[in-house]
Amino acid sequence: MIFSFARALISTAFVSSMFLGGCGQSPEDSSAKIVGGSVATQSIYQNHFKSVVSIQLNKGHFCGGTLIGKNEVLTAAHCFESYSAETIANKVEVVIGTPIMVTRAGAEVFKISKYRIHPKYKRGLYQYDVAILTLNGNSKVTPVAYNTQSDFPKVGARTYVAGWGYTKEGGFSSATLKYAPLNVVSNSDCANVYGSQIYSGNLCAYAEATDACQSDSGGPLFSYDGKSMTLVGIVSYGYGCARRGVPGVYTRVSEFASAKAWE
Repeated sequence: MIFSFARALISTAFVSSMFLGGCGQSPEDSSAKIVGGSVATQSIYQNHFKSVVSIQLNKGHFCGGTLIGKNEVLTAAHCFESYSAETIANKVEVVIGTPIMVTRAGAEVFKISKYRIHPKYKRGLYQYDVAILTLNGNSKVTPVAYNTQSDFPKVGARTYVAGWGYTKEGGFSSATLKYAPLNVVSNSDCANVYGSQIYSGNLCAYAEATDACQSDSGGPLFSYDGKSMTLVGIVSYGYGCARRGVPGVYTRVSEFASAKAWE
């Protein structure tokens, strides 16, 4: 099992290829390769994915996240389970505003002034796999809206995952942000694969030959209404990367949208 610097991998998952276009473009790209996704062009990045952040240790990307407030990032708890508070404060940075990891030119770089891991999160179990980071300054990037409706997105709905993670299982991270379409799977069908660890705080998504992978952890799963993105999930874990027949598992954002959910 692989847990660090990654979506937590347990050992199988699925995604189709569809192109999320910029303004005026219609979505279709058969070349779509995250594992098996598409590279976010500058126009697509600017129009749809600018809220996706890179979380870096010593300037090396290890997890994704999503800007949900001027100085707040939503990510996965398991991204931080191996690091001390001192390491997080002094060596971890959040990079916002660039789809390319080989340079920080034009990007905003923040330290983490404080962070909160969900109090019910337990290492290795992956339930309550959510954390909020508070940055040491305000980003100029517009935060993305996040979902608060428990019945959204519907089973079968199209969603999009994005990140700089491995482009194949056991491979290497992408230097440029990638994204890929996935269809929402019911929690009951997901539980047929993962068992009783699937609960109301999970959202599962699946499509053929594409998936989130290592280093995509904490990154977003978005819904898209034709005009704007809404954050609906956080990359959490899965069996391998893009293995046939098994959905990836995400933290369901709506489950943690209220203060009470963090008690």
